[in-house]
Amino acid sequence: MDFTKLYKGAALTAAVTALFAMTACGDDVKDEAYYTFTGQTVASYCEDNDGMFSTFSRLISETGTYGLLSTYGHYTCFLPDDKAFEDYFSTIGKGYDQLTDEEKIEIVYNHVIKSSATDYTSERFEEGALAEPTMSDNYIVVSYVTDAGGAGLQIYVNKDVRIIDRDIELHNGVIHHVGAVIRPTSDFIDDILIDKDAVGNQEFSIFHQALVMTHMNDSIRKTYDSDYVCPSPNGIMTVGGWNLKVPTVKRYGFTVFAESDAVMAEAGIRSIDDLKAYADKYYTSESDDPTDRRNSLNKFVSYHILDRQMSTNSFIYSGKATTPNCAKDRVEFYETMYEFHLLKINVGSSLNRSERDIRDYVGVNEQLSNISTVNGYIHSLDKMLVYDRERMENDVLNCRIRFDMFNVPPELTNNNIRWQMVGMEGDAVGYTVPHDFCGKHLSFTEETEITMWASDYWDVFESDEMKLNGWYDFTLRMLPVPPGSYEIRVGYRPEPWRGIAQFFIDGEIQGIPRDLRIMGSDPQVGWEEDNGGPHDAENDKAMRNRGYMKAPASMWSNHDNCTFRDIRVKQPLRMIIGTVNFQEYGEHFLRAKNVYASDREYNGDYIELIPTSLIDSEDIY
Repeated sequence: MDFTKLYKGAALTAAVTALFAMTACGDDVKDEAYYTFTGQTVASYCEDNDGMFSTFSRLISETGTYGLLSTYGHYTCFLPDDKAFEDYFSTIGKGYDQLTDEEKIEIVYNHVIKSSATDYTSERFEEGALAEPTMSDNYIVVSYVTDAGGAGLQIYVNKDVRIIDRDIELHNGVIHHVGAVIRPTSDFIDDILIDKDAVGNQEFSIFHQALVMTHMNDSIRKTYDSDYVCPSPNGIMTVGGWNLKVPTVKRYGFTVFAESDAVMAEAGIRSIDDLKAYADKYYTSESDDPTDRRNSLNKFVSYHILDRQMSTNSFIYSGKATTPNCAKDRVEFYETMYEFHLLKINVGSSLNRSERDIRDYVGVNEQLSNISTVNGYIHSLDKMLVYDRERMENDVLNCRIRFDMFNVPPELTNNNIRWQMVGMEGDAVGYTVPHDFCGKHLSFTEETEITMWASDYWDVFESDEMKLNGWYDFTLRMLPVPPGSYEIRVGYRPEPWRGIAQFFIDGEIQGIPRDLRIMGSDPQVGWEEDNGGPHDAENDKAMRNRGYMKAPASMWSNHDNCTFRDIRVKQPLRMIIGTVNFQEYGEHFLRAKNVYASDREYNGDYIELIPTSLIDSEDIY
């Protein structure tokens, strides 16, 4: 059953019933496209410009959305003109009067983003997807194209819809006048891969054959979890006295990195048999059946897929909580669908960049990427992507692997929670999720209350904080790392309300319970201010001997206007949990349990795994 159509159809039917019952490149775009504030609403602007936008004005009037788009809020409307609708009706082979109520409201919803806090003016645009979906639950993808006719750099949405006039600022949002009706795709990744028009006139025939042959195309067709039931009828729950959002649906999403036939040809691959032989060079094949996850071709394809939906501008954290001199070195790690095997992404969409030579990486061609599908994105690679075990273990992943707790469960990305909570307004100040929402990646007991929130002015990594309250007892399936000896640390900010936690790794208790209330200046920790001399390294060593480290200098505090390492009051810390020796590729778990009092809280921020061989040469970042 196609749950995409089931859920979207049900949502649209319900909406119809209810309504009838009641930057990256922006500075280079030509200046004449700008408008100024008018004081109107989205609805009244359409009505007052009926000669240009009469079809859309009629749509919002007849569907009952006029009242919605007249209310106070943050609405971003990509507004098609009447000529765009003429072309649209000609393409679909029917006129306005033949549209059903559901089709009318879907057209409106395809063009409107209803945000709790943000008007998406062009200064917020960057190559890739906007942070929030439209009211029809589809993402708008922005791209920049140099016009062949000499009109300069033009902005397009969803690859083929040009913005004619932008930034028409209104009382309740912003309008961008577009030259075509936006038509989100209903096709899946494997369908799009063989549509040359959709993929920028590229050929992906060999990769597509491999995707189908391994049946990985079936594994990435999920859209919504049909078994998920929102625990709150209005999507709001009260946890610890705070009103929090709870996901009303549970979405799945996927990201596929694919080599075109031309890229494969450069590697000597001109057929599916050539690709099988190529895969055998890098992956041990324990089965001749390509649908078996132990098969080499299956491993090759699986390593190209992430179980989360990400455009290129979503790979790397781009908020304020990083120091300017470290911005170019930002990095994220993601587990691929080749289970237990990581993909490393550096700034610039550089995949598996070498630690020894920053020029050695697999690149993503952004102009031929961000190809939207009904449940994810396709990104085009400039050379072959493989998990070369020798290179990955001894170079690419032979580094400090730091990751935010929000990075681990793909559910937090697919349901627009990770990196999207800063500036939340309205009825809720954050998110909570049911106990089984994050599946195998994050579990917690019934007694655990979970709160997810974010702020650019609170001292946490990447702005997001996961607070686990009460008699908490949670287990996080950490990002998998290559076999070896690692030191494991957790980052946190000491506060009087934190309490005491007992830590476990893979079920093994790690020392005595740790008091998360102790401030850095306490003699038990021994934090001392840097002075630029030998004292700094001596203090670092003394703190390590006590089981602590200063927070990284790569993190920036907007509140204190300095790095996390240099904060003088309530210093963020890293606590050394223990040293472990992982014998093989597999899953590993960090567990923390409250052993102090029912009114305590765990500061779920970031985790570090560093090979023990690198500790003596580790930098302060």
